[in-house]
Amino acid sequence: MQKHSSEQGFTLIELIVVIVILGILAAFAIPRFVNLQDDARRSVLQGVSGSLQAASALVYSKSLINGTASTASSSANIGQGVTIATAFGYPTAGSISQALQNLTNISTNNSGTFWPTSASDSANCEVVYTAATSSIAPATVSTNSSNCS
Repeated sequence: MQKHSSEQGFTLIELIVVIVILGILAAFAIPRFVNLQDDARRSVLQGVSGSLQAASALVYSKSLINGTASTASSSANIGQGVTIATAFGYPTAGSISQALQNLTNISTNNSGTFWPTSASDSANCEVVYTAATSSIAPATVSTNSSNCS
């Protein structure tokens, strides 16, 4: 008496076709995932830029309240024992980092330049804070994200 097996496996051709299809999908998917790191660094720069603008505006508001917004060199106490050096009411480039609450994964040279710690070319992936130079020229924040790899 012979038993006929109804169990069958995949043929070699079917396995090769599946491997080829997975290879084609991987060829298109991997570059998209690799590029996400650059996008993430650019997003970090946008977040730092927004934080710098908000911190600058808050310190300026505090300086207006204190009556020191037109003074070339002063300081503003922003609470929790933090005092920020100001120029014409805006934070100086050296003191703006004190106004930011969290600099995790962000590097700074303490003169107004910020970049993601993981960026290989920090000169082309940075946010630069420039302090006010007069009572009519406010502080500026500029972003360079031309090479955030």
